[in-house]
Amino acid sequence: MSTPRSAERPLWRGWLHVAGVVLLVATAPLLLSRAHGREVWIWFYLGGVGLMMSASALFHRVTWSPRARGAWRRVDHSTIYAAIVGTYLALAGVTLSGRVRTTLILIVALAALVGIVVGQVALGAPKWVNAIPYVVVGWGAVFFVVPIERGGGLWCLIWVLVGGVAYSVGAVAYGAKRPRLNPKVFSYHEVFHALTLVGAGAHYLALYSALGHLR
Repeated sequence: MSTPRSAERPLWRGWLHVAGVVLLVATAPLLLSRAHGREVWIWFYLGGVGLMMSASALFHRVTWSPRARGAWRRVDHSTIYAAIVGTYLALAGVTLSGRVRTTLILIVALAALVGIVVGQVALGAPKWVNAIPYVVVGWGAVFFVVPIERGGGLWCLIWVLVGGVAYSVGAVAYGAKRPRLNPKVFSYHEVFHALTLVGAGAHYLALYSALGHLR
């Protein structure tokens, strides 16, 4: 007799993103209060990150039927790109303008679309295959660091880079299935989730800093 998946999953599986949703909802008003006419851009960040964490929490905490689980897995993987695009839309909207803003948005949106397609086609592939597009798309702003710093200030850029590193290290942990800590409680997948929280938090601070810089 096989062991139910609910009994196999690590104790912490999904709970970090449940906490992330709660924290995002609790801190959203503070970020919006600094927007001063830029609220629509901030909502892209809040919506994208909130969608990613909500989908992850539902996928990992609910015991689904095999068919439903397969569908939710696709949603879970795709919403990672929603967080990436939402964050970039917010950063571009707050710190950039004109052609530079449009160029960054188009590059990231097209790259994310390709990433989603690759992720859906390669859903059953080794984890590192799916991790690579996350990292590639996530670093799409590396060629825009100068205008981001000019528009949002030095601390905005620092937090953008900190968030990018956190997301990338998390993707590497996911792809490599390391470190294997305690499979029954907290293992490599939880490290991945923890680092997505760090990345999202750093990008929250990037937007917070940029909005303060523009006052």
